[in-house]
Amino acid sequence: MQRIFAKAWVELSIGAVIIVSVALTLTEFAMSTATQETYGWLNVIQQVNFALTCFFVVELFARFLGVLSLRRFTSEYWIDILAVFPSLLEEFYTARLMRLIRLLRILRLFGFLSRVSSNFPYILRRGAVEYVTVGGMLIITVLLGTGATLLFESDKLSAEEALWFSIYSLFAGEPVGHDPATFGGRVVAVFVMFMGLTIFAMFTGTVSAFMVERLRTKGRVVDWDQIRDHIVICGWNSKAEIILQEYRASHLSDETPIVVIHKWDQDPPQVSASLQAQVRFLEDDFTRVPVLEKAGIHRATTCIILADTGGRTEQDADARTILAALTVEKLNPDVYTCAELNNRDYASHLKMGHVNDYVVSSEYSAYVLAQAAMNRGLMGVFNELLTYQRGNQFYRLDIPDSWSNRDFGELFTELREEHGAILVAVTNREDGVTVNPRQYIFRPGDEAVVIAEKEISLK
Repeated sequence: MQRIFAKAWVELSIGAVIIVSVALTLTEFAMSTATQETYGWLNVIQQVNFALTCFFVVELFARFLGVLSLRRFTSEYWIDILAVFPSLLEEFYTARLMRLIRLLRILRLFGFLSRVSSNFPYILRRGAVEYVTVGGMLIITVLLGTGATLLFESDKLSAEEALWFSIYSLFAGEPVGHDPATFGGRVVAVFVMFMGLTIFAMFTGTVSAFMVERLRTKGRVVDWDQIRDHIVICGWNSKAEIILQEYRASHLSDETPIVVIHKWDQDPPQVSASLQAQVRFLEDDFTRVPVLEKAGIHRATTCIILADTGGRTEQDADARTILAALTVEKLNPDVYTCAELNNRDYASHLKMGHVNDYVVSSEYSAYVLAQAAMNRGLMGVFNELLTYQRGNQFYRLDIPDSWSNRDFGELFTELREEHGAILVAVTNREDGVTVNPRQYIFRPGDEAVVIAEKEISLK
């Protein structure tokens, strides 16, 4: 049932039926003082409207079967219940005042617009709720004002006059075109004028926010298809800003675009001025294939997946990390993927998916604390080596052909004398990482890990 009602054509069809029902309800009000000639048509309209009410009852029952939770169903569809079920009782159905409740069905259309707002452009999507709310209040006020005016002032106004009376009073802030003679008509006029002031205030605020957003984002419209050889960061947490600063300090990505994919509850965060020209935010779920494709994962060189722990358990965050990492590797096996985990037990999933690297953040912080406690003063070494923003740092370098078949110790001395750098490890596909080996002969395809103040060129 949920899959059926999630289809756009089903929602649109129900929306069309709602519009027909509201139109028939207004027509019923307009023909309330039916003559002998129009009585037959009024009876037909009432029967059709009652049939549509039965259709809505069946539809709500089907929606309940898709939810199977009375609390959730009533919380999501209380307006629909209020607009439908009183109409089934004959004493309510014949009571003209209660017929006004049926006009509330029009609110369901705005619920549909809210659900499909994710397909709007970003600038519209951010204010979709406000736009839908203002539009909904405007239409509901006009419809209720027209119906209620016909209810109390039917002997003095026609349906068309009641409609224009509601519209004029809404925008003018005073009764225009008709002076209500009944107490009910005066209450309706006051209600329409009050709603006019409220809607105007909301409309002004919405337009102001829209213009401020347009000015703030002017010149920052992203052409995603033009981004190439970039870095993709999936997720956002306290480490993301540090990662961006490290990339900036390394000078490896002075011109490299960085795309951050995350779904924020509010506005995306503000990054430092030096990074604003490089960083592009894509506000969406990074586990979805269309989102990764939009971010240009096929053209990216590096993908970093952060643990998305916002409002989730560590297990759920790791599940999202694994799903995103495996999806990225499937879409682009050539991209270098590094993922952050909370629990090492799930690392086997990343290894089977050929994810290049992973980091168990909680473990490494514990290792650093233990080393600092057992080797006092060691934190100063870590503070320098683990950041590109000051002092020496690690570099991973391809070895030149001249290094092949030469000993690690020999090259250690040579590298120190010529570049002031320290050779600390060697990596290759077969053995992985070998740190400070006693004896090692370099082979073609090896890579050297060195400590230096800046990146050096081996020869």
